[in-house]
Amino acid sequence: MTGTAAASTAAASTAAVPVQVRIGDVDVACGPGETVLLSALRAGWDLPYECASGGCGSCKAVLTGGEVRSLWPDAPGLSDRDRRKGDRVLACQSVPAEGCALRLPGTAGPQRAASGPGARPVPGRRPARIGAVLQLSADTVLVTVVPDRPVAYLAGQFVLLELPDGTRRAYSMSREPADAPAGDDRLELVVRRVPGGRASSWLAGATAGDPLVVEGPYGRAHVQSQADRPVVCVGGGSGLGPVLAVAERCLTEAPSRPVRLYYGARTDADVVLAARLRRLRSRGARVDVVTDVPPSAAAAGRLAPLAVRAGRVVDAVDADHPGPADLTGHDVYLAGPTPMVDALLASLVRTGRVGADRTFFDRFL
Repeated sequence: MTGTAAASTAAASTAAVPVQVRIGDVDVACGPGETVLLSALRAGWDLPYECASGGCGSCKAVLTGGEVRSLWPDAPGLSDRDRRKGDRVLACQSVPAEGCALRLPGTAGPQRAASGPGARPVPGRRPARIGAVLQLSADTVLVTVVPDRPVAYLAGQFVLLELPDGTRRAYSMSREPADAPAGDDRLELVVRRVPGGRASSWLAGATAGDPLVVEGPYGRAHVQSQADRPVVCVGGGSGLGPVLAVAERCLTEAPSRPVRLYYGARTDADVVLAARLRRLRSRGARVDVVTDVPPSAAAAGRLAPLAVRAGRVVDAVDADHPGPADLTGHDVYLAGPTPMVDALLASLVRTGRVGADRTFFDRFL
């Protein structure tokens, strides 16, 4: 998930031994510096969460005993009303300061995460370093991160990067795992530089060898489509990274499956990873590039054979699938700015054109 926002102050010192956290009626060991969410997922619990960064509030919990330290006290995932209650916390931002107890949604009993083929990999924390930073456009870079040991992930998932000053941000992997050569454990992340953004500015200016911490993988918007289901992917801005990985993975699993990818950018100059888009097209996918403003005359040659059309990517999806049954039987993957994802959910899911259980999305908060 390239770009899901979070913020934190520098990490405080942590105990050298795990802290026991009671979730419902089960004790979970929380390692030094680990959040409740990370520890619970590692222990096999299938807890509700979306951004893992403090922005969405999906992992809101009730602190029923003990204390926690918040990585982001002002996280928007908690409302003013939550703060007035005094016992509401976010599992993704809470590091136990001592043994504590929490009540989370859906944890009345030991609801374990699925296991076996296709199960989500167990997240963890590990040191890493910057491998390279490649400029893709005026404000977008491709950052290569080299963890000290491999991060197993599914196409469409994301990791949290923790910078040396403690700042944490979430970014999605833009390469599907099977596309990496044997022994290549690098993570490739599309990062759009946000004006005044602490993390994106640091990453854009980083040099090979700069240290950081990788936490994850996280995310539920990963590939989970059966081989006989057609797939539509929609990515806005740096949201291209995860949906491109999803589309590539879907074709790797079933080369003849219908796959269509929509990519929305502000201008044709902001279109990135064109070579990957051409490759996807050569594998049989239909690729639609949609820019907010009409493309320049030079874009036709620079991006050929990709076709570029003007308008909003949301409107392009609507125009291409106007009938109530046009997307019946499809799986839909969405990644990008919250307004884009919410508009597509309203247009496709709430009208019944796509099943809610077959729509997988990653909002960049």
